[in-house]
Amino acid sequence: MNRNDPDFEKALRAIDRFYATQVNICIAALNRMQSAELADKNIILRAIMCYMPDCGICADPAAEDYGVDFWVDRAEYVNDTSFNLYVTQAEEKVLWNVGEKGRKPGRLAVPQQRITVRSDGMGTAPVIPLIYLTLLSAKLLAMAFPDGCTDAELSGYNDERTMAALTDRVMTVLEQLALRDGEEETRSPAS
Repeated sequence: MNRNDPDFEKALRAIDRFYATQVNICIAALNRMQSAELADKNIILRAIMCYMPDCGICADPAAEDYGVDFWVDRAEYVNDTSFNLYVTQAEEKVLWNVGEKGRKPGRLAVPQQRITVRSDGMGTAPVIPLIYLTLLSAKLLAMAFPDGCTDAELSGYNDERTMAALTDRVMTVLEQLALRDGEEETRSPAS
């Protein structure tokens, strides 16, 4: 995507808004529970360990160069704008390694780390890509507001096929948000 394209700014706003929504879902669920033990929920996420002012759309160098995969062990409420994740590093990039399709990555024997996730935007490192954040928010929401999900459903592992399917769904939502932003701009009177 070209940074000079007028749709680029709409796309950034849509991504940032969707990111903030997902973070706020996590915060609301954690506010209700205060903390959640997640080691048995098989939640893997990637954290991008660099500043991403363009949300990864035109990332240079590639966000993949700065991605670290983690297993989520626990999440805790901090305040109305942030929450902490306690994570253990996973085997490197197993989820996207063609030769490892379907294999669940192992945990590395390294100390647990803390990642603070904030609702103030997606640019500040570490950044959790929307796909991973969406899966995390869905599991936290199901735990905070039980709707009959079984422990087996909450503990299901999301392999590369699930992640690819979710990527398509998230892209559709982002396109709809950007389109809606464009429609709202054309309805707004000029100042």
